[in-house]
Amino acid sequence: MGRYLIAGASGYVGARLAGHLLAQGHYVRGLMRDAESDTAQRLAAQGVAIWQADLTQPESLVGVATGIDHVYNLTSRFVLENGLLRRLYLEGNRNLIAACSRSRSVRSYVFTSSVAPYGDRGDEWLTEDSPVAPNYPLAETLVAAERVLLEAARAHAFPAIVLRVGQIYGPGRDPIETVRSGTATLIGDGRNFVPHIHVDDLVEILARVAVDGQPGAIYNVVDDEPLRAAELYGEIRRRLGMVPPRSFPRDAALFAGMDPSVVGVASSSARVSNQRIRQEFGLTLRYPSYRVWLDEQLPIEEPSEVEMAV
Repeated sequence: MGRYLIAGASGYVGARLAGHLLAQGHYVRGLMRDAESDTAQRLAAQGVAIWQADLTQPESLVGVATGIDHVYNLTSRFVLENGLLRRLYLEGNRNLIAACSRSRSVRSYVFTSSVAPYGDRGDEWLTEDSPVAPNYPLAETLVAAERVLLEAARAHAFPAIVLRVGQIYGPGRDPIETVRSGTATLIGDGRNFVPHIHVDDLVEILARVAVDGQPGAIYNVVDDEPLRAAELYGEIRRRLGMVPPRSFPRDAALFAGMDPSVVGVASSSARVSNQRIRQEFGLTLRYPSYRVWLDEQLPIEEPSEVEMAV
């Protein structure tokens, strides 16, 4: 069995990945800032070895990767905290890379970026070979963080792997609930493509990539069918019996003081292909499209025989 370190083990994805790896009999060390949190205590009860640390504080990482085979850096922060994000993604990756290099046992280091580095590309299909074109602060920070990893892979044969992940959804993080609660906002004309990935599929991919992924590679982790924002939210609202969504012009959102990264994430178009990861790993996604999840959560009721007769 393998020995795994998850930085960000208390997060939405990290906690699920930890449970998945434990169920397969692996050793899991969970790096988190607050070892006393409810999530940390729950993970510890499941068998996760908790390591309290801050990626921006290198002294807290001494020994964290000792004896570890595979490392995940799943840490993130809210996009409004752009200054902290840059420290976390750049300094944090450098510090964790150094800790892994000292251990001499690490065989893979997986960093979860996002599709943001591609920028706003309209209807163009995007692959891992497409050039990056960041157009808001979060995207620029992620491009810089990816370069830290890829330079370490090229210059020092460090086993870094970058995943560009679509918008993650699943239980407890669902566009249906944001639409139902009225917190979902359609920024721009709604024609922008938004790639998604269900958290269950993401966990399966994370487990595979750490073992079988190519060091120095980039993989798009998205489903088979990117949807336009207006199409997605329009269909959810239709099934909820709500009127079609109203759009909020991008420039007006910025003028109103919305964070540029929030506006960028919501309005940029990234029609991203997952062909590389499907071909290399032979993956069949449980949720190849958000539509599958939508049909599970808000099924369209078939008309009864009485209704059809009428």
